[in-house]
Amino acid sequence: MIQAEIIDGPIPPLVDRQNDDDVGAELIFYGRVRGQEKKSTITALEYEYYPVMAEKKLTEIARQTEQKFNIRGISCIHRVGVVPVGESSVRIVIRSKHRKESLAAMDWFIVQLKKEVPIWKWGITADGSRFPSDAI
Repeated sequence: MIQAEIIDGPIPPLVDRQNDDDVGAELIFYGRVRGQEKKSTITALEYEYYPVMAEKKLTEIARQTEQKFNIRGISCIHRVGVVPVGESSVRIVIRSKHRKESLAAMDWFIVQLKKEVPIWKWGITADGSRFPSDAI
């Protein structure tokens, strides 16, 4: 199962709907907004994206991850718009027969997401000013 979504708004609660007696590992990763970005105190990050390509590329990377690491499923929900400090900007869930595959797949997937998906982030300070941040 592959799920790849880009949403504008909070990431919904995770509901365990999977019942697969061949899955021994379920790895869940939340990427949260920190209060510091490029040595500046921020109140939020603002994520912008290229709508035509971003979800397509996210799905493509998820498929590659599933094939490369022999995992049983991957779900990625990435948030766009303004995400306040402390809230999640991304949730990734990877399921596999053994933990080793999930751990390797998670690391690879995150690296590829940051490198290939056209999503950009801006730091927002308390006075409302914005500055470009590192690539996601």
